[in-house]
Amino acid sequence: MKEKSKSWIMVVFSVLVAAVLIIGPNTSAEAATKHLKIGVIMPISGPISVVGMALSRGFEICFDKVNERGGLKVGADRYIIDLIVEDSKLSPDGAGAAARKLVHKDGAKFVIGAILSQSAVAIYQVCAPAKALHVISWLDVPTHPGDVSPQKPFAVRVAISSDVMYEMDYDYLKQTYPKSKRVVVVAPDGGYERMIERATEVAKTRGIDIVGVEMWPMGTSDFLPVYTKALSHKPHAIHAMVSAQANYQLRAARQLGFTGPFFSDSPLGPDVILRTAGPDASHDVFCNGMDINHATPVMKDVMSRWQKKYNEPFVSDTLMAYDMGWILVQGIEKAGSVDPTKVVKMFDSLTAPGSLKTSFGPGSMGGFQRFGVNRVLTRSLPISRLRQGKIEFVGFKTPIIQ
Repeated sequence: MKEKSKSWIMVVFSVLVAAVLIIGPNTSAEAATKHLKIGVIMPISGPISVVGMALSRGFEICFDKVNERGGLKVGADRYIIDLIVEDSKLSPDGAGAAARKLVHKDGAKFVIGAILSQSAVAIYQVCAPAKALHVISWLDVPTHPGDVSPQKPFAVRVAISSDVMYEMDYDYLKQTYPKSKRVVVVAPDGGYERMIERATEVAKTRGIDIVGVEMWPMGTSDFLPVYTKALSHKPHAIHAMVSAQANYQLRAARQLGFTGPFFSDSPLGPDVILRTAGPDASHDVFCNGMDINHATPVMKDVMSRWQKKYNEPFVSDTLMAYDMGWILVQGIEKAGSVDPTKVVKMFDSLTAPGSLKTSFGPGSMGGFQRFGVNRVLTRSLPISRLRQGKIEFVGFKTPIIQ
């Protein structure tokens, strides 16, 4: 009996050894152990840290979901995404330092960030020589040198531009507040002249006059002096231009007695505005942030994952970051490669409506007429309204494509 037992053990052992030799090292399990480092640079400290943290978490949720399904599917291989988040400190110097760490120390082939145009310049200056792809997550001044162009082969923007919202925002102002004929634009002093010109032209064609422009320095936290000057123009409505601090601006305007319409072209969510400015200030306000009470199925999944992972009040800016991560994943998988050059080439080709999926609906890449390359995301945009301290979802609008 003992001899027979030994014989069976030897047979089983031989079969196992043979199986290992036949299957070899290139099994699907082994392929899934490959890793791809993706860096994210966000302002997780400073005056818009709430936004920066929400965006960072959006990428985390997206890549967690990808890793749960076995990672990125790239040809016959699978890659687990290793996300590395760095703080831009809302400055070009901080963004540049973060990019150098991600590219040269961590070996990231894809770097997502940041928000300011000058920060985008600093990131690209690091990425381009290393042939790492700079995935522009937001740009406060479209067509700025930090934006995409034919001269920048390692840059793609997976975010919309604020100024494509002007037509829909001024249309909504005219429709909902027809007596508001005088508008003051309040904008950062970061090179927004072209955007102010564009807003002025759009407003004029709708019978609305821009009667004043007030600029504020980056890093401003007290907006009362700025809005004291803005209200001296006696506006019927206020346009808070490209600001993740529109919530604080609204609070200042209301404190100074302004009761008219206030609108923001930033994707800052109405939930953040309401939470920060308070119900009393949150009336006759509209913005291009998403009302999470009217979330799409994908958005609901993101919100559920947020609650399980962080157990904190949801910040709707997370949705935009989730989409950006998802779009990058789609670009890599469609390219069938983690080579940034091939991924950019794939993005250039995704111009047909519905080529990309987003939580806001179908999307695609565009922008050739304006930027010279098809490397800017286009998708439907939301309009949300705050009225009597409550959020109302107006709906999705299709902007004029760049």
